[in-house]
Amino acid sequence: MQTPQPWLFAGDFSTGAPANPVFCHQDFLEKLAGHRNHPVGKRASLLLQRLAVDERRLHFKATHGVNRGWRRSRLGGNQGSHFYAWWAPRGAPPLRDGEGFASTPERSIFVRDIRHHDDHSAAPAQSLDGHYLEVSVAEMRREEYGPSPWTQPQARFAGARQAVRMLKGHPGSGKTTALLHAADQTGAEQVLYLTFSRELAALARLYFDRYCAGSRRFHVVTFDSFLRELLRTEAPPEDPQEARRQFRSDLGPIARSIAPWNDHRNALYDEVHAHIAGSALPIAAGRFEACSSPRVSERNYRTRRSMYIGQAAAAAAIDAIVRLEKADKRPVAERYFPELALAWRAGRELARPDHPGAIAPELLAFDCIAVDECQDLTALESFVVIQLAAAINRRRKHMIPLLLAGDEAQTVRPTDFEWAWMSEMLHTLLATPSEFRLSTNLRSPERIARLVNRVWDLYSVIEKRDRPSGTGYAEIEDDATDQILYCTAAPGPDLNELLQNLAQREGLALVTLDDEVPGEFPENLRRSILTVQEIKGLDFHSVCVLDGGRHLDRILKEAHTFTTGLDSLRKRLSIDALRVALSRPTERLLWLDIQPAPRVVQDSLSFLNYGVTVGGIAPSVPSAIVKTLDEEALDLEERIQRCQQDARQFLQIRPELALSRVNQAVALLGEPGAPAAITDESFRAAVYGMAAEICFSLAHRRAPLPPELGRPDLFREARVAALNAGRAGLAAIITDLERVLRARSGENLAALGDLVQTMSRNRQHIEPWLLTELGSQLADWVRDLEGALPAGDNAAVLSEILPPFYETIRLPDASERTQRLQERSVQLLMKNRKFSAALALLEKRTERDHRLEAACLDGLGRFAEAAEAFRRAGDLKEALRCYRSIPDFDTALTLIRDIREHPAAESYEWLARLRSVISDKPEKFNRVMQASEKKVLEEMLEQALGVARKKPAPKKATAKKTAPRAPAQPRPSRAPAGGTQGRGRSHKEYF
Repeated sequence: MQTPQPWLFAGDFSTGAPANPVFCHQDFLEKLAGHRNHPVGKRASLLLQRLAVDERRLHFKATHGVNRGWRRSRLGGNQGSHFYAWWAPRGAPPLRDGEGFASTPERSIFVRDIRHHDDHSAAPAQSLDGHYLEVSVAEMRREEYGPSPWTQPQARFAGARQAVRMLKGHPGSGKTTALLHAADQTGAEQVLYLTFSRELAALARLYFDRYCAGSRRFHVVTFDSFLRELLRTEAPPEDPQEARRQFRSDLGPIARSIAPWNDHRNALYDEVHAHIAGSALPIAAGRFEACSSPRVSERNYRTRRSMYIGQAAAAAAIDAIVRLEKADKRPVAERYFPELALAWRAGRELARPDHPGAIAPELLAFDCIAVDECQDLTALESFVVIQLAAAINRRRKHMIPLLLAGDEAQTVRPTDFEWAWMSEMLHTLLATPSEFRLSTNLRSPERIARLVNRVWDLYSVIEKRDRPSGTGYAEIEDDATDQILYCTAAPGPDLNELLQNLAQREGLALVTLDDEVPGEFPENLRRSILTVQEIKGLDFHSVCVLDGGRHLDRILKEAHTFTTGLDSLRKRLSIDALRVALSRPTERLLWLDIQPAPRVVQDSLSFLNYGVTVGGIAPSVPSAIVKTLDEEALDLEERIQRCQQDARQFLQIRPELALSRVNQAVALLGEPGAPAAITDESFRAAVYGMAAEICFSLAHRRAPLPPELGRPDLFREARVAALNAGRAGLAAIITDLERVLRARSGENLAALGDLVQTMSRNRQHIEPWLLTELGSQLADWVRDLEGALPAGDNAAVLSEILPPFYETIRLPDASERTQRLQERSVQLLMKNRKFSAALALLEKRTERDHRLEAACLDGLGRFAEAAEAFRRAGDLKEALRCYRSIPDFDTALTLIRDIREHPAAESYEWLARLRSVISDKPEKFNRVMQASEKKVLEEMLEQALGVARKKPAPKKATAKKTAPRAPAQPRPSRAPAGGTQGRGRSHKEYF
């Protein structure tokens, strides 16, 4: 068991954002304790954690009859769905009549029981005080009521002491879960968490905000936003498909010189991305040489790649790059791979020991870096992450943790990732890494998991040097029931009807193993078909693999004759693609071969039946498949959940499908009050909240949508959905965000100011997906506002509204940035003689700056207070000046006597003696002295003070006509005495 972090025992543990309050019934807690040493107990503990973080993303089954309203989440057991946890959110039907539930906080969750799947006896909620115990996040972390939710390998990785750790895992083995836990367990005060998926980034934000200590900073960012934050640039994100199309087009004039690649231009694009631009490092590291530009040298490329793709292909690839560079002087990376161009700039800056201003200094303050899906990093991008860690280490006395998780055989981007070169680079630039493995498939059910394992056997048909490292056989833990269907069909109406039926089903993905969707499918169906690159990293209830037998035949054909060349590379990519596609479904796999040859059918049957052609899986026709699927009776709630999951997963890859699914989910809710409508208000709110997320994200990305969708106003739909979800604050934020995103350049700052205040006021309504979606724009907006500080009264306004905004968007350097902002604001306000506003800022500080407060009081003419402040600051001379400006003769005389050798000391002593003499004035002086004698006294004083009395001017004769008076000229403002800011009037002004 993990050793709990010390702050868990401090008694004041609190999360960064409020977690969902979780109340557990005594029946549940007793059964949880009884299952402490079984997998059911671990899954129940993991369920509690996820309920505390975000119950809206949990899959559940509905209940009916007297138990309607309880939600059931599967905990596993014998033969799959053996045990379920019963729970419900506040306001659900079972809780409405119970005693005490209405007084609980919003977002409360009530866990009722752990039940066998056949047990549907009545489960009354009973009373809150008599039967439920609130289980806090700190208690979950301390494992007071249940076992640790982590598997032993996950806990071993998270609790290791090595600074540099690599986590290798199979599909569905829990790499992301382990990485989140490890980043938390480091105890680092500031953690940088990198991932490629925005969905995974939003989930990571939720985990860190609601399950980890609020005193720590977790900065979650996608890799593209990370590069832009690092370089402080507003470069727009790339469109990979557009860049790929442009690359293929530019190859047209030089087609003869790239003969080996003419039929494989997409493969050439991938080759250049991974091995020519993606392997160019500013300094040598491991097997990679130092490069002077963002591409490797011709000699080095040919040496490294000829043995893999053949000399002809390697020579043609580098020749194509040379010709493209001659046609356009811009580097190839800048033209076709903008993300790699940014990575080159970042890597070059980080490689400099002095760290010039091009690198954002706040990113050098992290004391832990965690990277998920690291197999999607090229060598250059990996170099940037490692160099950032090295740069941070140079500023510290100890090495910060660097945690890397990934699967070498699952790449979304063409990176040719290998753990071998990653280890070499880490060893050269940082430290020798420690390796950890996750060998259990926790996601795929048994039969599908066995197919994923069988894919690994296919790597035997290629040369060993082309295979991924390690072993591909994962242990299978999930014993849930699953289904594998095999269908063969010829092109025509039956096939089109089947595909149309599948495309409309919630939770089902149509996947092609080709690089692009084949053109033989009808246009309306092509939009619903995903590529492996798009589906990677996503989970679906069901997956239909299109024409998998043809790809399998291509892999197996002539297995014993081929050795090297482009065929080897193509087969490796085909096997990788098949492995990714088969690991996506969670319950059903449909293998659809289109007009297959008899050999293809035999190969498919042998593969699906684990080595035999006659087994439990046999070919079916499309009509039989449709009938089988139609017999599946799904609850309305489950259909809506599948729509929600589809919408989130299609958001990045197929915007039109995401919008269609979210509209489908909202429609399935039904109108309130309708007989078949969903009555669970919390469930309705979750669906509308998801609709707000999808609509805003599509609007923010300006996602292209087909005209048949009617050109919807997505910002408006996002606002309406937020209001229907009961989140008026989120609707207000979306309104202001729309103004900012659509504002002209001159109007942008005013709109930003409104947005900052709205987001700070409605902080509790800000979802992690919103911050992830805005990404690096938030940092850009902060810089824009901070840059406007000197203009007008901005210093006074921005110093008030920006610090809460820093905390709202959880900037990693929020406290330091606030301090710098306030210091600069005070300086600007004092410079502009806005002493009242500057003083108000100074008085809010925890640590008082008496000198600056004194200067402000001095500028306001509050000399007595200024003098006291100067004295507290230890500046007696300035305090004396303020006392003399009042004037306060006695206090000034005391200070002058404390200050040695002051120029006014002699004069003050003379005045003191003079005052003493005057105080001894005879009692009858004014009566006995004559006016002429008093005049002598006045002349003596005037002569002593150096005052020359002016003679009265002679009277002028009265003019007949009075000339008009000239308008009075304005007096120029006089600078403070001494020419320094904050000074009061000089002594001459008082005489």
